[in-house]
Amino acid sequence: MEPAKAVRAPSILEEEIRGTIYLLTYSEQQDLTCITTYVVPTDAARFSILRSFAPAEGRNYGPALLGTVKAIAEDRIVHVYAPEYLRRLHWRYTPHFPLSPSEAATLRSQSYYSGATQPGGSVSIDFDYGELRAEVAKRHHKVNSALSVLMIGCLAPFLVLLRKLWLIYRTSSQHCRIYQAQLMPRAFLTENIATRISAARLQYFERQQQSQARLREEEKLRALRHGWVENLRSALPNLSDEQLRRRVQDCLEHEPQDLGQVKSLWVEVQEQTGLKTPADKLILLLESTKPYCTEEEFRAGRAEAFAILNKSGFRAARTFAITMHDHLRIRAREMEELENSNRSIAS
Repeated sequence: MEPAKAVRAPSILEEEIRGTIYLLTYSEQQDLTCITTYVVPTDAARFSILRSFAPAEGRNYGPALLGTVKAIAEDRIVHVYAPEYLRRLHWRYTPHFPLSPSEAATLRSQSYYSGATQPGGSVSIDFDYGELRAEVAKRHHKVNSALSVLMIGCLAPFLVLLRKLWLIYRTSSQHCRIYQAQLMPRAFLTENIATRISAARLQYFERQQQSQARLREEEKLRALRHGWVENLRSALPNLSDEQLRRRVQDCLEHEPQDLGQVKSLWVEVQEQTGLKTPADKLILLLESTKPYCTEEEFRAGRAEAFAILNKSGFRAARTFAITMHDHLRIRAREMEELENSNRSIAS
């Protein structure tokens, strides 16, 4: 490379020099800087080795050149920098002071001089380590600032979209909680929210209907039990059978929850107290169908049972009442199983 060549300056007197040019060159591949001192002779024709300097060449830090100038190399000093020194100029490196002697040795550069004058009188250049690192980092800081602005610009719309997504999730979650369902973030991101809310609403209404039906059934059974218990309490003073009397008293004291047990005891009390007409017996049989049908169905079945009683007698009416009871009980059981199956599928 030309800057690293040794200078063999010809002999020239001070009065033959018009001016001086200092040329600074560098090589990133060879890790060196070079300062060459050129003198401009008054009579350039006397010298065979000349270098021309054009006004547009390089970067001029002195007076502007008015035209092409020919000069002779007088001396040259080359500084070859240590790789460790150049590595520590990186803007991300954090220096630690003071340096140990071994560290300082790895940072020392090599200098090579050639020229007509003594090395001490030549022009050289010294770099301040801190200023040089700041200069190297200046461009990187500009790039980092631009990237930071770009990231903020990209992050702002993302945060706005994220906030809108959070608001939608919160609103959807509130809708699901109204219908006693929980919407997890994963389900919100992977499932159709409208379908999810619609399913939650449907399940809620089904649960409400089932709960109301259960309450009506419980109320109906409670009313039946209450009526039979009151009938037992009113019939107790008229009972002559001491064993039956004790059983009725025990039933009234302990209030068993088994509705069939209370009903059976009431039927037995009616038989003991003389209420043995076919109509009374038929009424007792029909009462057992109330938990499994609506009031309209019960009235229709009762009317048909009494019509059969009047036309064909108690035996035929009793068969109709038993068949009606079994049919309604089976229907109620099938409906309950269907509801449980639909609930399992919806879940």
